[in-house]
Amino acid sequence: MNTRSDTLYRQLFAHPEIVRDLLAGFLPAGWARSLEVGAFERVNASYASDRGKQRHQDMVWRAKVGGEWVYVYILLEFQARSDRWMALRMQVYVGLLLQDLVAQHRLTRRGKLPPVVPIVLYHGRNPWRAGRELADLMLAPPAGLEAYQPRQRYMLINQHRHMNPDDPANILGIVFRLLRSKTNKEMLSALSAFAERMKAPDVARARDSLARWVYTTLQDEFGEANMSFKEEPTMLFNRRFKTYEALLEYEAVERGRKEGRKEGRKEGRQEARQILQEVLAKLLARNSVAPPAGTPEKIAAANAKQLSAWIQALAAGDDPAEVFTAAKRPAA
Repeated sequence: MNTRSDTLYRQLFAHPEIVRDLLAGFLPAGWARSLEVGAFERVNASYASDRGKQRHQDMVWRAKVGGEWVYVYILLEFQARSDRWMALRMQVYVGLLLQDLVAQHRLTRRGKLPPVVPIVLYHGRNPWRAGRELADLMLAPPAGLEAYQPRQRYMLINQHRHMNPDDPANILGIVFRLLRSKTNKEMLSALSAFAERMKAPDVARARDSLARWVYTTLQDEFGEANMSFKEEPTMLFNRRFKTYEALLEYEAVERGRKEGRKEGRKEGRQEARQILQEVLAKLLARNSVAPPAGTPEKIAAANAKQLSAWIQALAAGDDPAEVFTAAKRPAA
């Protein structure tokens, strides 16, 4: 994730709809799944210590929970790399947050400090290796001192390895699916789910940020400079991936062809060649430009390597007339 998409990704969590799905999908608590968007409120995320030194936390929310309107403060920290000292950092963040609440007299109705849920959102590719609680960073205390040791712990959400929420409509789960996509098929599936979810009225206020982030992600992934953010997400996805339907078939055929060659099966190679011809015919049928005369004969006589090259050229948007006029009749 580059700087531009990373910034837009952070902006997603400026919307209560996204934070709601974060808790509902990943926090193992029944009350988290019953929260409404109106229960969330953004909180100042910069605090000063007693000596005046500023400390900044990426994002803080609070949510009303239960009949007593207890505030559960949610600290969100965005990480691209594993941080050995994250548990210590969270200890400091939570302490400064609670100090600030006391100074502002923002306590619960009973005059107590509210619970805090520290969450680290990790989007790095390498495994997260840091301990998740402060005790992992400290020597074991001598006997009798155990009760006096700090026990700060944070919740880690590793978006590249975390299990998807049970709710398939969880917008954050769909976003994580998109970020984890390793093949065109996986990405197309996630984008289709995303486009469908974007139609729902409950994400209306976050729709602009969501669409802008996906638009930027697709630009970075495919270098598609002519994509317009003004397009409806569904139209944008369908336009970009229409030819990828054929490419998905092509990739599957290529895998089968390689396996057939590896096993030395002549029948497998012939079948793969036939399927490549069928995929090529589908691409030509979808194209508004008619191929030059003699194209069917060239396709029938072409070997698998030539068929693959033609499929790639057409899927990339090349003119069929140029693709097949420049091609010589290959040997079977």
